[in-house]
Amino acid sequence: MNKEILIVGHGIAGCTLAMTCYRQNIPFKIVGCSLPGEASSASSGLIAPITGRRYVKAWMIDDLISKALDFYRWSESILGDTFFFPIDIVRYLNDVESNKAWEKRLHDKDYAIYVSDKKYNVLEQLNRSHGIVTGGFRLDTPGWIGAVRSFLHSKGVIEILDTPFQLDEDDEGIKIFATGAINEAFAPRVVPNKGESLIVYMPDWQISTVIKEEVFIVPLQQEGVYWIGSYYQPWPETMSITEEGKEQLLQSIKKVYAGRLEVLQHNAGVRPTVHDRRPFIGLMPGHSQHYMFNGMGTKGTSIAPYWAEQLLSHILRGISLPEEVSPSRHITEPVFKS
Repeated sequence: MNKEILIVGHGIAGCTLAMTCYRQNIPFKIVGCSLPGEASSASSGLIAPITGRRYVKAWMIDDLISKALDFYRWSESILGDTFFFPIDIVRYLNDVESNKAWEKRLHDKDYAIYVSDKKYNVLEQLNRSHGIVTGGFRLDTPGWIGAVRSFLHSKGVIEILDTPFQLDEDDEGIKIFATGAINEAFAPRVVPNKGESLIVYMPDWQISTVIKEEVFIVPLQQEGVYWIGSYYQPWPETMSITEEGKEQLLQSIKKVYAGRLEVLQHNAGVRPTVHDRRPFIGLMPGHSQHYMFNGMGTKGTSIAPYWAEQLLSHILRGISLPEEVSPSRHITEPVFKS
């Protein structure tokens, strides 16, 4: 392939595509414009293998984790730092039904690597029924994206724009739009779904693993510092942080923590979601060289590495993509003029 691929968007999706191109020696260039509400800037970077009230496996989680682990470990070797960490997630079992559902998973061999009845002394002191989700990971998303952008800058393949990308209708070549929910021009049928998060200092919180309650409490690398989030607000009126969002998060924390707390940072991120909870991976309807890599919702950290490889294999070698991720399942008209 002689002509380079143009990747539009420099968040988790765009950076993953760019690093996958670099790894496979595929010519590429990436462009991006930083805008308020970018999902990657507020992300916890969690990969949670088990989700929902019935504690079911996340979609394709076995394949996604395997590829994510390979990809992020490789990227760390290139970037010269560590960004990807194994984690456990505590799930409180608040009623009889949740206890029954968890007990069922404990005896299901297909879930053996993802659920555990192991105990933490500090959790026992809380006197609350709980289960431990194992086999999860957390990406330091802002740190990783910053390192990737610096690396790509050193290679001369990234351009940071002052304004959102504008399509030149006369410009030929393959383009992959990984713009998330912010640049609506290239994200048809993507639902912007806002969440807010806090970075807080809680010196009296002694639990060193991830807690899932009304909110996630995620320990960061600095001692006593935690990521707190988040909630869902489809089609938000503002992409920015709000006092209402901050207060909602603080009230949720107070239900499990009564100690000293200092808010260090307040972020807002607008996730790119799709109604059927499957991403948009593939050709934009009505176009022959324009592709979507979008709609990953809260799961970009886990979804992007696997599907970046799949999309590039489709573009360069004609490998088919499954219908369940095709943009055409929801988008029936050309997105813009060719």
